[in-house]
Amino acid sequence: MDCYEPVDDYCNAWQPHNLQIPPNTCNFDLDQFFIAIELEVTRPVVDDCEEDEQEEENCNFLQVESNDLFTFWAPCPRIEHGNLPNDKISSMLSRAGVPKHKQRFMVDMISSRADEIANAARNEDTRVLPMIISISIVACLCYGETVIDPEQPNEGFVHENDTPEVASLDFDKALVFFDWK
Repeated sequence: MDCYEPVDDYCNAWQPHNLQIPPNTCNFDLDQFFIAIELEVTRPVVDDCEEDEQEEENCNFLQVESNDLFTFWAPCPRIEHGNLPNDKISSMLSRAGVPKHKQRFMVDMISSRADEIANAARNEDTRVLPMIISISIVACLCYGETVIDPEQPNEGFVHENDTPEVASLDFDKALVFFDWK
């Protein structure tokens, strides 16, 4: 995959109705966002598909490298705009493993959704505001992101020269609090 080709990175954020929120040890002088980031990282794969087979469903061009969940607490000042500051969003995305060059559209969208959640009439008396952020990114080899060796597809996915942003995920934050009923 050429790094100049557009890729279909995905990001969406919403307020769930079934998210179990753990006890918080944070300061409750302010209302809080409880944020769960679901991150899927895919990578390009070299496939044996012939050119005429590339339209077929069984011809895979991307393979899921990892699926992780990260949770964060963030204060919510309940103002019209900027309830979740862009630098805080970028920091959370970086800690989850989203490379900086992929964050711009995500930060804007997440900030807008955070403002919608904070200012929604149904949340007026709610101290903890849950938000799920679902992200799927395609790792690009040109930026030193996760790399697969086509000769050794079942060996480790991360090479020694990878950037720590993607290769060193903070697994202490990967706690699942979903109630899938």
